[in-house]
Amino acid sequence: MRKFCLKALAALAFAGLLCAVNCYFDTFNVFHWKNIRITGASSNANFIKTKYILSEKKKFNAFIFGSSRVGDIPQDKLPAERDGVPLRWYNMTYPLGTPSEQYLTLETFLKNGVQVEMVLLGFDELAMYQSIEEHKSELARLPYQMYEENKFSFYKNYVQKTVPLSIAKQILKYNEKEHEEERDFFYSYGGVPLTLVVDEDPRPERFEPICAVEYLKKEAPKDILNIAALCKERGIELILFTNPLYKSTYLEAVKGGYFDFLKDVAQGCEFYNFSSLNNYTTDTRYYFESTHYRPILGLALEEFLFGSEAEREKIKSAAGDGLFGQKINSKNVDEIVKRLEAQLD
Repeated sequence: MRKFCLKALAALAFAGLLCAVNCYFDTFNVFHWKNIRITGASSNANFIKTKYILSEKKKFNAFIFGSSRVGDIPQDKLPAERDGVPLRWYNMTYPLGTPSEQYLTLETFLKNGVQVEMVLLGFDELAMYQSIEEHKSELARLPYQMYEENKFSFYKNYVQKTVPLSIAKQILKYNEKEHEEERDFFYSYGGVPLTLVVDEDPRPERFEPICAVEYLKKEAPKDILNIAALCKERGIELILFTNPLYKSTYLEAVKGGYFDFLKDVAQGCEFYNFSSLNNYTTDTRYYFESTHYRPILGLALEEFLFGSEAEREKIKSAAGDGLFGQKINSKNVDEIVKRLEAQLD
């Protein structure tokens, strides 16, 4: 009996030590959400950003939602006020973010007393096949609402996960001063500091499409409609737009049913469409690779959405296709899709 107790105590001590080590190294920053460490691992930005906003309810009142592609929207041309109310923007985007998650986040904010004046939501072909259910099994993407439902169960996923050796080495040598700018930017706006340049990546393989997609899941249009309904109910100004997809990714998305997806969204929502073949989306200088556009193109989107009529016309002229930034709704979606289809020829 004594040997059994000693073995049990040893096992418990080892398990406790392992949990403590995993909490300290904290690959996904869920235990360090107040002071994230910038490493080669992807943090659970959904959880971290939501928890941060709920801890600073008065700090921000305007939010950008979308996948990491929308993370390259700069602050420069965002509106500073709405009906006389100063706007304080925070970028809530994270890798592979889905409209269903974004709806839950907005609902969580409102339920917990966060005052929301304006929401900017960008979406694209990722919404055609990405699902919140898939993210419930990925430690880098566990939705914040899983934490709300059961904190013990949520954290258990992370304390049981052994830290990769490469990440452990980075943390052991971590110098906060070296990452101070990135960290401060994360808590002041979200994301990482952005550089507004047009640049060329010399590696053509980076602009190949990632994979063909197929529009199988029909939940995204419903989720976007739910976001629109919630914003209308609470008096929140909502601006919806599609991301300007680089041509290789765009063409693959079209094969998978992207136009059907746009038609479904348009039945219940009005949005600006930046997805087409134009002088921006066919030029690699405006993209890091085939999925993420550079902040300089994000700035053009802002100028189009919030700038003067002269600025808008200048951007449309530079795009050169007559479709960039076209507002789409249930009345004109069929006509616009026909024009998008004609571009493919």
